[in-house]
Amino acid sequence: MSDHVEHAHGVRSEEDRIDTGKIIAVGVAALVVFFIGSYAAIAYLQDLRASREGPPMPPEVGQNKIGMVEQQLFELSVRGERDRTARRQRLASYGWVDRGAGVVHLPIDRAMDLVTQGIRPMPAPPVEPVPSQAPDLGPGPGGQP
Repeated sequence: MSDHVEHAHGVRSEEDRIDTGKIIAVGVAALVVFFIGSYAAIAYLQDLRASREGPPMPPEVGQNKIGMVEQQLFELSVRGERDRTARRQRLASYGWVDRGAGVVHLPIDRAMDLVTQGIRPMPAPPVEPVPSQAPDLGPGPGGQP
């Protein structure tokens, strides 16, 4: 059988045929290259991930409050109750507010009794402004102050 076909006009051409074996070989070779490349990429990324340490843990992790944001569930938060208890204890106790200035705090019931008796706390003495001193810059240009 001849590979060439002679037409009626006298021109010869090759017979049209598809070499399916070569097409299948190229397809299989492309798939093999694809899978080998994929395997190499996955292995490289896994090796890279294993060699890196994770990012450092931020110091804020585990704290109840970060910035202005409460991090606990409201059902589990007891900070408000602790603050309220501390404030109630302060309202029911004696203590110094400013020892140097002689300012104290009283139990709220005692303070209200004193106020109803007409006893008022003394106003704080006015704070005198500290005179500012101009820095001595020395004589000006030409000996002028």
